[in-house]
Amino acid sequence: MGACTVRHVTFTLLAFFLTSNPGRSEASDAASALYNEGNALYRQGAYEAAIDRYQDVVGSGIRNPDVYYNLGNAYFKAGALGQALLNYERARRLAPSDPDISGNVAFANTLKVDRFDIDAPNAVTRFLSAIYTRLSPNGLAAWVSFSFLGICFGLAGLLFLPGRRVRWFVVLGVASLGCVLSIALLTVKVDELNTPKGIVLVPETVGRSGPSSDYLQVFTLHEGTLVVLERQEGQWGLIRLPNGIGGWIQLETFGMI
Repeated sequence: MGACTVRHVTFTLLAFFLTSNPGRSEASDAASALYNEGNALYRQGAYEAAIDRYQDVVGSGIRNPDVYYNLGNAYFKAGALGQALLNYERARRLAPSDPDISGNVAFANTLKVDRFDIDAPNAVTRFLSAIYTRLSPNGLAAWVSFSFLGICFGLAGLLFLPGRRVRWFVVLGVASLGCVLSIALLTVKVDELNTPKGIVLVPETVGRSGPSSDYLQVFTLHEGTLVVLERQEGQWGLIRLPNGIGGWIQLETFGMI
C-alpha cells in the first residue's frame, strides 16, 4: 500500500479557526487533542478507537485531507474497505496532487470485487489522466490568471515594442492557448467535483429497475464500488456505474464522497 502510517499534523491544519475568538480557540484545542489521541491509538493498533477519535474531529466541522487520510487508513486496518475508500476519496478531493492519497486509492481499488468492462486506456491516455487527476481547481485558476497575465504581457509588447512583433505574437499565442485550455479544464473539474458520487459501504447490495424492492434486479454491487448519484426518490437513489449501467439502490448502502 502507498502509505498506511498516520500523518502528524500539529493543527496548523486548523488555522482557519480565528485564535482571537476564545470559543474557536477552544474548539481548535479540542479537535487537536482528539486528532493526536487518534494517532496514538492508531500506533497502538486500536483502530476502532482511532476511528472514533478521527470521526469526532470530522464531526467538529474539520475538512482536511490529512484527517480523512488517517481515517481511511484506520478503516483499512480495521477491514472496512468501503469506508477506507470513502475517506481516501474525500481526502483526494481536497488534495488531488498528494501521491500517498492517490497511491492508497489505487491500492484499495485493487481489492474490490466489482470490475467493469471499460476500454483500457493507452499509455498516453493514462499519462494525461494522471495529470488531470492531480489538478486542483485552485491550481487551474492560478494557471488561468498566469495565462491572462501572459496575454496582457504580449499585447503590451506589441504596443510598446513593435520591433519584435514575431516574438510577441508567439507569447500572445501561447498565453491565449494556455488560457483557453486552463478555463476548459477548470470547467470540467468544477463540474466533476459538483457531480454527487458515493462509495458502496455494505458487503453487497442489489440494484433494481425502480425505487422499490418489488422491481426487477438489474445488478449486484459490492463494497468499495464507486457510483454516481443521479437522483433520489424516498429511500432509494438512481445511480450510474462506470460502465454506464444505471439502477436503483437503497441510500443507506452507500456514503457520499
